[in-house]
Amino acid sequence: MFKSSESSRRLFLKSMGATIPAIGLSLDANPAEAHLVPNFVAQRVDAVTRTNSAMADAGDDAIPFRKHIIDLGASETCAIADINRDGKPEIVSGENWYERAADEPHGMRWIKHKFRDLPYTNFYIDNFSDLPIDVDGDGYPDIVSCSWFSKRLAWYRNPGQESGPWRETVIQEGYSIEFAFLVDLLNTGKPREILPEFGDPSAPLSWYELAGSGASAHWVRHEVSSQSYGHGIGAGDVNGDGRNDIITPKGWFEAPPDPRNGRWTFHPEFDLGVVGFIYVHDVDQDGVPDLVTSAAHGYGIVWYEQKKNASGGRSWTKHVVDDSWSQSHAMTLADLNGDGQFDLISGKRYFAHNGHDPGSKEPLGVYWYEPITVDGALQWKRHIIEYGSRTGGGMQIPVVDIDGDGDLDVVVAGKSGLFLFENLTRSN
Repeated sequence: MFKSSESSRRLFLKSMGATIPAIGLSLDANPAEAHLVPNFVAQRVDAVTRTNSAMADAGDDAIPFRKHIIDLGASETCAIADINRDGKPEIVSGENWYERAADEPHGMRWIKHKFRDLPYTNFYIDNFSDLPIDVDGDGYPDIVSCSWFSKRLAWYRNPGQESGPWRETVIQEGYSIEFAFLVDLLNTGKPREILPEFGDPSAPLSWYELAGSGASAHWVRHEVSSQSYGHGIGAGDVNGDGRNDIITPKGWFEAPPDPRNGRWTFHPEFDLGVVGFIYVHDVDQDGVPDLVTSAAHGYGIVWYEQKKNASGGRSWTKHVVDDSWSQSHAMTLADLNGDGQFDLISGKRYFAHNGHDPGSKEPLGVYWYEPITVDGALQWKRHIIEYGSRTGGGMQIPVVDIDGDGDLDVVVAGKSGLFLFENLTRSN
C-alpha cells in the first residue's frame, strides 16, 4: 500500500531517477525514443499509411512487455475492434483505424486508415471516447464517440465492404461530454447501452438504448435524473440484487425492476471528488461489492470498501492504492497476470488540462497493480509497464490479446501518441 503524503511522491520520483519534475516529455528512459520530441499538433495524414512500429523493452520481471510505437500524432482515446472482419483485432484512435498487416522481421506492421475528420481545439483532438458496437446490425462494428467542445454524442457507421466515408449520426447534442461507457443497464449480459458523463451539471443524467436495426437503427434516451452529479461515472450491481446500478461521484442510483420506466432511487452515501471511471468490484472478496476509481485530475488511485451494519445500513471506507502520481484519468480492471484476480491498469494522462493539474509536469508512466495479501491484509503491488518516456494513460486503456498468443496486451493513446505494449509472457 502506498501511503498518502507529499514525501511518498518525492520518494517515488527519486526512485525512478526523476527528482526534478519534468518540464516537457522525458525521453531519456528509452534510448530508442531519444530522437522524438513532443508533438502538440494533430497530424493530418493520407487515408492509408503503412508504418513499422519502433520497439523497446518494457515491463518488469513480473510481466515483460515489448513496446510498439504505432503513431506519434495526437489523440485522446483508443479502442479495439475487428473493423474489417478479418478475424484480427484492429486499433481505433482519433481520426484513424489501424489494421495489423503481416509482421516484419523486426516488428509489427500497421496500415493506417483515416476514416473521419475531427476538430482540433485547444490542443485536444475533440474526441474523448471510442466505443465499438454494431449499431445497424450489419455485422461490422461501428464507433460511438463523444466530444467536449462540439458538445455531442454520435455514432459513425462502418461502411464494411462498401466504399465511401463513415457517416456520422448525432445521438445527443448540447452538452459537453467528458467520456462515455458501454454498459449493461438492461441486464442482458451484454454491454449495449451508452452511459455518458456530462460536464454540465444541468445536463440530465441519462442513458441510451439501441433500438431498431439497419436504416432504422437509433438510440432512445432514458432520463435517470434532471441533473448530473460531477466528474466521473460508472455502472455495476452495488446492492447485489442482480440489477446494474449507476454510480456518480455524489452517490449511486439504484436500478428499478424496469430500468426503462421505473424510478431510479438515489443514495447520497459518499463524495468521491473529481474522479474518472468508477467500477463496481468486490476487491476484498468478502461477498459485498466495493468501488474502484481514481483521481482524474489529481493524485490517487483508491477503492471504497462497502460495509453493512446489523440493521442493513451501508457505509464506505476509503483505501488508497497509490497516490504518488497524478492524472489517472482512465483505468481498466483485467486479470493481466492470469492468477484469477482482477488487476488495476492505469497511466498518467499527458496534460489532461494542458498543464494546469497538480503534478502535470511530472514524468509520465503506465502501471499495473497486483492485489496481494501481506500478514492477512490486502495490499497492492505496483508494477511498471513504462516510465519516463512520452507514453501515458490517455482516456481509454484497452487490455486485449492483440497478437493472439493467449496473454493480454495493453494499448494507450494520448496527446503524445499511440502505443502498444505487447505482453511477452506466452511468447517467451
